[in-house]
Amino acid sequence: LDSSVHPGILAAAQITAAYSTLYSMTFVNILICKKYYAKQARARGQDFDRYTSLDMRPADRLQANFMEWTPAFLGPLWSLALTHQLDAGACIMAWTYLGLRTLYFGLVLNYGVHPTGMNRPLWAATFPGYACLTYLQIQALRLLWA
Repeated sequence: LDSSVHPGILAAAQITAAYSTLYSMTFVNILICKKYYAKQARARGQDFDRYTSLDMRPADRLQANFMEWTPAFLGPLWSLALTHQLDAGACIMAWTYLGLRTLYFGLVLNYGVHPTGMNRPLWAATFPGYACLTYLQIQALRLLWA
């Protein structure tokens, strides 16, 4: 790798590559669920409508949740990296957030999602994740407009 790449930019690129890989796994999960539930429906002699199936809700919400929070994560991360302000603390928060997203993935697979959005088992990853995002956002705002 080119040694002239700033360490903060390299770290942000590594974090982004790992994050996008995890995000891509949500599509793999959708495909697996779609095939599984379609096979179950066929075995019962029923049609399977992927877009109205409540069985698909956890997979769809998992994918959509990643997409919803991506700008809140990558925006501050890259704002800090491109201005050479992505320090060790921000990197730790970004990697921690990625770990929490991985935990969230597992929790959704295990517990599903509740129609009301009150998913207490998911809170183990959700609220600490919000703390990581808040830290990154404050760092970006403070360092970019200090």
